[in-house]
Amino acid sequence: MAFQGSTAETPTREQVLALDIATHCGYYSVHESGTWNFTESLRRNGNKMHKDFRDTLIAFITEHGIRQIVAEDVNVNNHFFDMRRLSELRGILFEVCDELDLPEPEFVNVATLKKWATGDGRADKAKMMQACIDHYHFTPQDDNAADACHLFFYYIRKYRI
Repeated sequence: MAFQGSTAETPTREQVLALDIATHCGYYSVHESGTWNFTESLRRNGNKMHKDFRDTLIAFITEHGIRQIVAEDVNVNNHFFDMRRLSELRGILFEVCDELDLPEPEFVNVATLKKWATGDGRADKAKMMQACIDHYHFTPQDDNAADACHLFFYYIRKYRI
């Protein structure tokens, strides 16, 4: 079965990585899950967020044989700085997929994900976290990990993986 217009086969669950892209980036796969912290700080030796995000993605993808990434789409709102930062990280994600010869990431609209996970397209963070516990018996460490968990299960259900 062709997958998203490519010649690659449909990935297995083990080959899917879900991301809630942000400075605190939620991630979920069958291998591990949690939140990566890409906050720039002098206490972190002048950490460069963009390079750290890229290096972390490449290491995770390579280590776990990831063949498909699904991510929450950038939500346009009144927070210009947040939107710009998310767009920068999204560009890096595309570049990493190109470098590793992966298909382009699939993006899921925020309201669509919330509606699918909770029945409420405007669900708050607490509702999204509780839905992880209720539906998947997974207790996320924060709302970023919860969103990534929902993205993972949304994707594998959509493509019947």
